[in-house]
Amino acid sequence: MKKLCCFIMATFLILGVFCIPVKAANELEFELKYDGDVVINETKDASVILRGTNATTYSNVRVKIEVSGPGTPKLIAKETSSDLEFDLAQTGYWGPELGFPVAGTFENETPIKATFNVAGTYTIKLSLVNMQSSEAEIISETFTIEVLEDATNVNEIEENTIIDNNTENEVDKLPQTGTGVMEYIAYITVIVALIIFVYYKMNIAKK
Repeated sequence: MKKLCCFIMATFLILGVFCIPVKAANELEFELKYDGDVVINETKDASVILRGTNATTYSNVRVKIEVSGPGTPKLIAKETSSDLEFDLAQTGYWGPELGFPVAGTFENETPIKATFNVAGTYTIKLSLVNMQSSEAEIISETFTIEVLEDATNVNEIEENTIIDNNTENEVDKLPQTGTGVMEYIAYITVIVALIIFVYYKMNIAKK
């Protein structure tokens, strides 16, 4: 009976190690939405969505924005309460200096007007940081945007999706945080192998 209890406890510990990160990865996510091609000197309407699903409560968070590429774009967002406009590429942050609260299941969408004056490949990293822990990063998503000289010679792209920092060029929805099917299969395979190993060791010990 003692060995059986040890076996059950080991199984739960193994499952806990693999399941906890999966849950955390699905709590919060960013999404960057826009339609069609991005062309130099043409203002593109876009929006950044911060979404939570049964998320942990944070009382003071802020969105950090990091842009890299051949030029410096304008990413204009308007604060609804004051009607003031901010260039996120210049300020590097979105939200009050002291942060704002997030918790549970929610979806916050911020409209943006983006203008790029140089063609090429840009990356935009969005990070949710905890202002109460020296801006410790809670989650981050990195988006790749291709800015064109002319849209007429390029096939129209309807969607662009980035999942967990890995680009799947589809341009309407960018990130979807989570765990793929193959990762779940790998987790299950490792768990089953460990359970069989523990069970085998227990049988040897009995003999």
